[in-house]
Amino acid sequence: MAAGPGRVGRYQILKELGKGAMGVVYLAHDPQIGRKVAVKTIKPKEGARPEEVAEGRARFLREAQAAGKLLHPGIVTIFDVFEEQGTMFIVMEYVEGLLLDHFCVRGRLLPLENALSLVCQGLSALDYAHRHGIVHRDIKPCNMMVVDGASLKVMDFGLAKEVDAHLTQTGTVIGTPHYMSPEQIQGKLLDGRSDLFSMGVVLYELVTGERPFRGESLSTIIYKILHETPAEPRALNPDLPEPLSRIIQKALGKSPEDRYLTGSAFIHALQHYAEMDLGQSMVGASFTPVPAPEVLPPPPSGVRRPKAARRRGGRKYWIGGAVAALALAAAATAGYLFLKPGSGKPAVAAHEEKLPRPVGVATTPPGAQLFLDGKPVVAVTLASGDPRPHQVEARLGCLSAKAEVRNTPDQKDLTLTLVPSGSFSFRVDSTPPGAAVSVDGKETGLKTPADLPRADCSAFTVTLVLEGRELWERRVDPSKEPALAASLGDAVPRGTLRLEAASATIRFYLGDRLLGAPGQEVQLPEGEHAVRVVDPAVRGSREERVTVQGGKTARLRATAFAVGRVFLHGAPQDDGKVFVDGAFLDDLPLVGTQPLATGPHQFRAVGPGGREVRFTWNVRDGEQTKVVHFDNRTVEDR
Repeated sequence: MAAGPGRVGRYQILKELGKGAMGVVYLAHDPQIGRKVAVKTIKPKEGARPEEVAEGRARFLREAQAAGKLLHPGIVTIFDVFEEQGTMFIVMEYVEGLLLDHFCVRGRLLPLENALSLVCQGLSALDYAHRHGIVHRDIKPCNMMVVDGASLKVMDFGLAKEVDAHLTQTGTVIGTPHYMSPEQIQGKLLDGRSDLFSMGVVLYELVTGERPFRGESLSTIIYKILHETPAEPRALNPDLPEPLSRIIQKALGKSPEDRYLTGSAFIHALQHYAEMDLGQSMVGASFTPVPAPEVLPPPPSGVRRPKAARRRGGRKYWIGGAVAALALAAAATAGYLFLKPGSGKPAVAAHEEKLPRPVGVATTPPGAQLFLDGKPVVAVTLASGDPRPHQVEARLGCLSAKAEVRNTPDQKDLTLTLVPSGSFSFRVDSTPPGAAVSVDGKETGLKTPADLPRADCSAFTVTLVLEGRELWERRVDPSKEPALAASLGDAVPRGTLRLEAASATIRFYLGDRLLGAPGQEVQLPEGEHAVRVVDPAVRGSREERVTVQGGKTARLRATAFAVGRVFLHGAPQDDGKVFVDGAFLDDLPLVGTQPLATGPHQFRAVGPGGREVRFTWNVRDGEQTKVVHFDNRTVEDR
């Protein structure tokens, strides 16, 4: 498919955004919703064997199916997937910003707190995916987008794999070598701790400007990941706090058991690195591997003496059950444990790491921002030994919910149902700032960044105008998004569109915005536009396309809608009201005095006692009659 203007499915291709290993990514317009989207393609290579084509298609579908399950503010949303003329297309949320790798180079490193904030957002997204049984398997800076300099979006779940699926081919290594975990290189089954290793590599780069595992050949890089400990981050960046350097080293542990068990635990360490005791060892001892639970278990109260033991040099070294118990204790405390000679009892070294208690919080609808005691957090964790009550709040635009949590054994994960919270402020930002803000076509007198006062959860249209920039407009549902961030593109040439119609009652719309009435002229950006023609007098609506050229005048003349006359009676009596397409039309009976545009209309007849009948009436040219039977809720043609 050419990179120029074209159409696939219902999407109008605007331009090519980039190419990847699997296909091309285009910027496109979705006329049904009136938004920009990213459309990614995958097309079989010429001469590919049938089994290769099938594998490519299966892998593409896995991307859509895996990512389509995930609804999180830090994960790019999948809208649609389809196939056309042998090419598969996946339609995704269009995100504008800078790839994270832009900030992984010396001279462009972010301030430390900014870098940690972005990494924590990425870890929150991964923690959410892991709790839904999905491992990304290709975490790297160029798969993450920084939006407006403050928010992170994880992209491209093209290598994502559900944990309980068995889709990896024997001997096949999938991923980007510099960021792969040791177990991924070895072709072992993976869990979320593999992604956490990759995120540790990303964090290393963000704070040092260097990759931890470097080499001029693939074999050298792989050898270093498997066998060598990278230079301490603080050796490359002396300004890096020592506890943070230790946290990164722990994240890069060779064995999954040596790392953080969950994204929440990794986040807590980054958020509280300044409180960490420098005497603590941040890298766990190497023990017999055990499965990592999603929530960290409490440290064991003791180790049962095994039935069998071996003697060496007069001392007893317990084996079997003792080794397994020590491994479990290591996973729980991430510290060092050893046996006191002759006692059979474990002793915990002074550098034991006390991990927080994570509390899972799910919201309906999903994607809310979490607050703990009024402070924004990416995950709710309660400090060890803290019995005090804490308030958790979830906010999503005009919706919110609150709950109290305590670090007690009976504290369960939360599911919060968000409800309207009354009046609130809706944040509107733009890049560049200073754009004039209008709401539903009315000027507010505010300029971005702005906090729009809102009295309820109703949807509204935001228009941003900035000289030298393209007009920006979008319909906003504050119950589904907490804020709005617009990227204002350079102004494009504009032309004039003259609106003409055979009927004076016709109105013209562009998306949800009223363009005007017959006889009016409007300025529009150069290009093709889908204009909605509406005649409220006959309940008619259709779409017409028009091309506008810069500096020129185009004309759009709308013909009158073909109409039919409808007669509707009620049984057993003609008493009630009729609603068409969601709006009141007239009282029963209808006697043909209200013409309707030909085509399907949604009818609702409400009779005595509130009984109602809903049906679709495909109105034809001429006259037609129906009878509504309220007793058995049926409709009869006459």
